[in-house]
Amino acid sequence: MLRERVARGDMAVGDVVPSADRLAREFAVGRDTALKAVRILRNEGVFALGRDCVVRVERRVGPVPDAPGSVVDAPALSVVKARMPTPREREELGLADGVPVIVVCLGDVEEVHPAAGTGVRMSRG
Repeated sequence: MLRERVARGDMAVGDVVPSADRLAREFAVGRDTALKAVRILRNEGVFALGRDCVVRVERRVGPVPDAPGSVVDAPALSVVKARMPTPREREELGLADGVPVIVVCLGDVEEVHPAAGTGVRMSRG
């Protein structure tokens, strides 16, 4: 739900992320669950901790996996792997350091996609 807010633009780059207590109340979850969600989004480079010890939105994310356009089709006989991007891929995709990519390989052809928020639909062959 937090990722969806960033994807929709409800939380813009630079916005302060609510406290764990507030998120826990708002989403009816435990404080530890709220902290874990914030930590995951920080690890993905979506949120960042500033010098002032305030967590802010660092970058927008694409649509969540259930949204149109965020599912990648992997043809039959293709290989799907996750890895860290090259510096060029990171720049082209606008990824923060430490954010992995999903690579769909079919023969010599590779499609590289950000791992965060991307689903993979496997074709049966």
